[in-house]
Amino acid sequence: MSSSKSANAVLAKMRAKYGRRLSAKDYESLLACKSVAEVVTYLKNNTYYDSVLRTVNEREVHRGRLEMILRQKLFDDFYSLCRYMKGTGEYFAQFLIERDEIEQIIRFLTLLSSDRPDEYIFTMPTFFARHASVELAALARARDYDSFFAVLHSTPYERIADRYRPKKGETVNITELENELYRHCYARLFDAINNHASGAEQKALLSMFDSIIDIMNFVRVLRLKKYYKEPGEVVERFLFPYGTLKPQTIKKLCAAQSSAEVFASVKGTQLGRAIDKMEYVYAGQIQEIGIYGITKKNIHFSTYPIVGMLSYVFVMQQEYSNIVSIIEGVRYGFDPEKLRAIVII
Repeated sequence: MSSSKSANAVLAKMRAKYGRRLSAKDYESLLACKSVAEVVTYLKNNTYYDSVLRTVNEREVHRGRLEMILRQKLFDDFYSLCRYMKGTGEYFAQFLIERDEIEQIIRFLTLLSSDRPDEYIFTMPTFFARHASVELAALARARDYDSFFAVLHSTPYERIADRYRPKKGETVNITELENELYRHCYARLFDAINNHASGAEQKALLSMFDSIIDIMNFVRVLRLKKYYKEPGEVVERFLFPYGTLKPQTIKKLCAAQSSAEVFASVKGTQLGRAIDKMEYVYAGQIQEIGIYGITKKNIHFSTYPIVGMLSYVFVMQQEYSNIVSIIEGVRYGFDPEKLRAIVII
């Protein structure tokens, strides 16, 4: 198959999958559900999730198990697209795998630091284990920092993690470790873009991820300033060294003393204009809405299979997050109107 036919095949497959996503009507029906069992019944009988929920007993399924089933479907869909993308695409598929690995590392470490490492086994994504460089089963068996760091030995994360080994009687600075792991992950992504893509495809990938990084950096500054009152030099350490924001804009962001000043710092920039167009209920939604908008547009208009595949994963991760939010809201009896406000479609 020629490269152009292969690209068209990947894009066609991706768009066909995207076309089966939950509709606004589906979300309204889910928001009207009164129990988790009703959510499962609706998904099973009215959506493309029937394939993975067919054998699930809606009256007995545990919420955590349900979320794991839905997450596995997301991963399987992504992996099925990867099989159509030999060579260059594999470098970008690795980025998605590394993101999931970091999530598992931080999830386990959070439980370990709370003296609850035995709980990890209940949320461990066994379907992901064969793709991960981190041995998840060994992670689940770890019961102290020494055994945790031993699991990361000979993985891409060993060198970074070792810098955060705590002294006896202390705990790991999870926030800083997480930040360094994700900076490493995105550094590898941009290396892949610069070294394994070229021409217009490379330009499209850089545009996509520079825009995503701008949004992520903005929200990081907002949170660090609003909730932790961190000084500029600390904030700057937590930002990704990519994106379109100019150094002087970054300096203004980091020096901001209030949320209002953070927003004012990006006024007139591409990021500022994008944020002005967003309809969000609270500032924490800016990242989700922004990334969703960028990637949804790519699915409709990009002619590059790698851009399409990565965008599809981001969009469907939002769908997964929407369903999990609805499940949580229904379980705890949240007002449907408040739930509707946090569902992004």
